[in-house]
Amino acid sequence: MDKMTGDNVLKSLFHLNRYVSGTKTDRHNHAYAELLYVSDGSLTQHISGDDVHMKKGDVCLINSDCVHWESFEDEAAFVIRLEVSDVIVKALITNSMADEQASDYIKELGKALKNSGYIHFTFRNHYDNELKDMLTDLINECGVADMASAYICQGLMLRILWRLGTVYEYAQSRYIRKKINWLLHQEITDFIEDNMKDVTIDMLVERFGYQEDYFNRFLKAQTGMTFTEYLQDCRLNKSAILLKEDSRDVDEIIKEVGYRNKGYFYRIFTEKYNMTPAKFRKYIKEMEFTI
Repeated sequence: MDKMTGDNVLKSLFHLNRYVSGTKTDRHNHAYAELLYVSDGSLTQHISGDDVHMKKGDVCLINSDCVHWESFEDEAAFVIRLEVSDVIVKALITNSMADEQASDYIKELGKALKNSGYIHFTFRNHYDNELKDMLTDLINECGVADMASAYICQGLMLRILWRLGTVYEYAQSRYIRKKINWLLHQEITDFIEDNMKDVTIDMLVERFGYQEDYFNRFLKAQTGMTFTEYLQDCRLNKSAILLKEDSRDVDEIIKEVGYRNKGYFYRIFTEKYNMTPAKFRKYIKEMEFTI
């Protein structure tokens, strides 16, 4: 057992445990939420009347005071356990590095945990080296325990929890899944807007870890549009904003939002706004003048 501490704002306690096959832990609970990561092997988590089968790379977030125990029937396992106290959660929500979306996500994650008792996260692909590296960095940084460690650890914890919510599959209530899906939609939208000129669905696959068909299904459920339709809508919305707020020529704005075919842009813009870009700009200026 290795104890790793930051300062009074953030205190983390890691338990690094190896288990041989055939081992069973005693029934137990904690005064803090526990993040359990299967670094190697497999196990079954017995919790809230459920048998949760966990393989290498899986994560289980267990609520405080929730009685649970583990069995290691098939193979040996190496497990990392991380205490996540209320003090840590409050520190994460108020952390200067956490934007509004991240803070909202942490709050919703806390609500989900209280409602369900646990959340089981599974990686969509074979294994997530990035999450393992984050946990390793967190352990090492807590071991340093200098003046900056608490803030660095908070940043790492934010990244770990955000990655679990946006890159992993997880069992969740309908309301919380809808809320977190909205946050993921915001994250995807921000990425598209930041890379609008040349964004592709392959870039989203690499950034978020989903398969291409998942993005089309996800965006269809959230917006009623496929990726191609949604990207076109975002580009047209952006072009309308630029026509209103930017004095550049229409040709420059067309390139700015990612189109090379001027004739095609004029056609889809006119279909959406019932006027050409030049008439749209003139109309907006006239409206502003009359207000």
